[in-house]
Amino acid sequence: MVLDFILSRFGISRRIRTKEEIMRISYVANKIFPLNNAKLALRRAKNILLSFVAWRYGIIINNIKPSILQIETVSGCNFNCLMCRAGENKKEFMRFEDFSKIFEKIPEAFVAIMNLSGEPFLSKDTIKMIKYASSERNILVNIFSNFSVLPDPYQVIQSGLYEIHASVDSFDEKKFSKIREGGDLKKVLHNLQKLVEAKRKTGKYLPIISINAVLSEENTEDAEEIIKNGIKIGVDRIKFQRLLFNVPELHVPSEKSRQKVQGLKEKYKNKIEIVLNNFEDIGTRANGYCYLAYFMATIRVNGTLYPCCMPYPFFFPTESIMGNIFENEKTFYQNRAKFIRNFRSNPPQFCKQCPIYKR
Repeated sequence: MVLDFILSRFGISRRIRTKEEIMRISYVANKIFPLNNAKLALRRAKNILLSFVAWRYGIIINNIKPSILQIETVSGCNFNCLMCRAGENKKEFMRFEDFSKIFEKIPEAFVAIMNLSGEPFLSKDTIKMIKYASSERNILVNIFSNFSVLPDPYQVIQSGLYEIHASVDSFDEKKFSKIREGGDLKKVLHNLQKLVEAKRKTGKYLPIISINAVLSEENTEDAEEIIKNGIKIGVDRIKFQRLLFNVPELHVPSEKSRQKVQGLKEKYKNKIEIVLNNFEDIGTRANGYCYLAYFMATIRVNGTLYPCCMPYPFFFPTESIMGNIFENEKTFYQNRAKFIRNFRSNPPQFCKQCPIYKR
């Protein structure tokens, strides 16, 4: 059960079909439980088990640490997307020295998602950060990028990334530029094609290259074209991420839209892997027992810590702060332990207002 849960977080199904999937499992397992570091492997195994028991059964045996870190290495963006508006933020960059300290303080973490409200490749240190986290700290590194300022594609392929997501919500230039204000679809696709080609030429099975589309009611009609173009370009996955909140000009997709993308997943299942985030597992878990609360933490560019990525930093910027990783991680651990102990019986208001919590 625990193994199924871990594998599902990395898009690995129970039914292993290909050599590449077997290689992915081996890679993921060795990153989480490194063979050359038995002490770290045991520490992570214990933390995962305790986190899983706390989430599924409400039994708090000991304080648990986050396994997944969403790290905002860059705040601010060269796009100004409707669902994010990070282009309005002042550009700030996390120092490499501070980034490296995070994994010294939270060695139990084994996943780093290196962005929140900014374009990570605006930082000159991003490739250096990826290499450090992956090779020195045994971290599975994921990045979401708008693919406008991609570094040399061979550097990206050889950096140690586990998965890179290209944010493309439509292959219609007019619609793309409306959703992703300031974005140039031709440039994005040119960089994406270069990365796919670099991966093909090097013969590597990682990183997984995905197209990540935020799906709203307004662009559900584009879903099939996104799939067809993804197949044509040669990406490994298509991810449809359900818009969770209405924003100006974009609305949460309807039940009809949900059924449409689930139908497309079935239609193209033998041609490309399609992942539906925040669509298909609604209602399959105990109401209110969100796994993110037990397994995740978000770290903003200045070190401020939040329980997870949604919706705390933006809608509840002060109420949900749990500490600062660069100043005193003990305060964070104490606040997080209290948060988890009370999560089932008395969750904070900001959790109750989160669409994911309502599962």
